[in-house]
Amino acid sequence: MILDSASTLSGQAKLAELDIDVSTIHEVLLYGDAERMTYTALDANGAGEMARWSRHVRRLSEMLIPKGWTRVDYWNQPTLVHPGGSRCLIVTSGDGFTGTDYGVPSTKNPKGRTVRDAVEKNAQFALMSRDEVDPAFASFRETWMLLTNAHPDGQLYAEVSQPIDMEGDQISKWSYRLLISPIDPSAPPEEQGNDDTSADYDFSVTRKA
Repeated sequence: MILDSASTLSGQAKLAELDIDVSTIHEVLLYGDAERMTYTALDANGAGEMARWSRHVRRLSEMLIPKGWTRVDYWNQPTLVHPGGSRCLIVTSGDGFTGTDYGVPSTKNPKGRTVRDAVEKNAQFALMSRDEVDPAFASFRETWMLLTNAHPDGQLYAEVSQPIDMEGDQISKWSYRLLISPIDPSAPPEEQGNDDTSADYDFSVTRKA
């Protein structure tokens, strides 16, 4: 597994390669959190977090579609497809290890057939070098995930990661994790999205078995 941060040169380059940026992700996180804050204990159980995820999907779609991305909902799984068709992005909730370098995250909720198929394809191609890939698969659609998590202290964490294995219905293994600097929705607007706050995440690329 390759672990990196959006505050390092390699992390910035990878994020740029995926045509996503930290400011977009931070806006998505804040948009979802603002919606979540409108829910109270009198709403249905889980409604607030469901609304957070739905607003994440909506805001990311609103920001990427004008840039040429396409939104599809195959088997009711909202998915954003890159203009070149070579990769796609799915938004999902992660556990408490999301966006951190001290643990490996898993998805918070069970995933269905669409995601399982995508994970299996990622795993298949992760075992092959670029020269070994059949030309017929040159435009193969890699699947990446925007994992998000709201920590108990209120800070919002996220990472853009490529899944390659599942345990049951949960994704448990990643070939690449790109950590996004956390953001505090209670901070003054001028401090939100400031990449200088990501200094604690400036660590080098690490390979694990």
